[in-house]
Amino acid sequence: MIPVVFVQQNPPAPNGPGVDSNALRAEELLKAVSGSKKAPAIAWDEAFKGKPVGPKVLAIAFTHLRKVNKHADVIAGLEAAIRNDHAQPWMYDVLAIEMQIAKHPQKEIDRVLTSRIDFAPGNQAQMLVTASMLAGFDAFDRAIEICREAAKRTPWEPTVWSAARKIADQSQDVESIIWSRCGTIQHVWTGDYKTGHEVCAIELDDLERQLTSGGKPELASKLRSAKATADQRDLRITIQWAGDADVDLSVTDPDGQVCSRKIPLTNNGGILIQQSDGGKGSGPHSEEYVCPMAKSGEYIVTVQHIYGRIIRGAVTITQIRYENSAHEMKTQLIETGVVEHKITVKVELNRGRATQ
Repeated sequence: MIPVVFVQQNPPAPNGPGVDSNALRAEELLKAVSGSKKAPAIAWDEAFKGKPVGPKVLAIAFTHLRKVNKHADVIAGLEAAIRNDHAQPWMYDVLAIEMQIAKHPQKEIDRVLTSRIDFAPGNQAQMLVTASMLAGFDAFDRAIEICREAAKRTPWEPTVWSAARKIADQSQDVESIIWSRCGTIQHVWTGDYKTGHEVCAIELDDLERQLTSGGKPELASKLRSAKATADQRDLRITIQWAGDADVDLSVTDPDGQVCSRKIPLTNNGGILIQQSDGGKGSGPHSEEYVCPMAKSGEYIVTVQHIYGRIIRGAVTITQIRYENSAHEMKTQLIETGVVEHKITVKVELNRGRATQ
């Protein structure tokens, strides 16, 4: 019999407060299978027949079975789920892991992994679900591998790095922890990114001290190097002004892509990370563009007055090239003709770190 312990005795009504409906359905599913006198494969098939079962319910059920070391039941349930059109990408990974634990022939495991490739998710959201599920089954290496792949596809997506940090912490793998924090510092520029960067920097500093005191100077040195690289910004442009005016910043990169209010993120990694508040109040106001890993070439900075009054007609344009590196260069211009016409400034970048 499969032990089933999900909820307290005398639980609240199914829709009452504090009840996880997915957990209740998972409990019912396991009870139906464990109560059957038929072979596990047939019992699982009957449990699925004509009954749609959500992926969260299955995840809870299989996680429970694994925790009580019912590996054969996990395998039977996963195979039945796949047979009955309930397949999810993570199921193939977990099935392969369970087969390894149960010492199934390598050919069977390889066949499952091949099916997993054919069923490979085409979107980042599904990849993160798969990574989370694998981490839940302690398959941390594979989970981090999927996070790395998701980060390659959409490096500027905060949810990728949030998932990566969580899984890295679960794994307690030092290199994964370093990678997830440095990736956040380098690539995440939306929302309250400043706080996120600060938290990651503090965590990295704490980890460096632990590695140094723990007799791991090589890892500590690797951490310092990775953090120094993550802190670099190839190009940062800021405009500032006072008054009730609305002023827009846009930057055209060497490929002709324009980063602006309409398109705040370009394919080359240029991001309009701070937009003005539309001239509300007297200021000061600012807009800011950053490209952490920029292509070498000419960038055209455009400053355009939309409406309102700019005090003294002055807009300050600050450009920082190769920020936080040995080659950092900072230039500041005060332009007074923005109200009359658009201002354009050309910036030449010769040490961009971006590759094709």
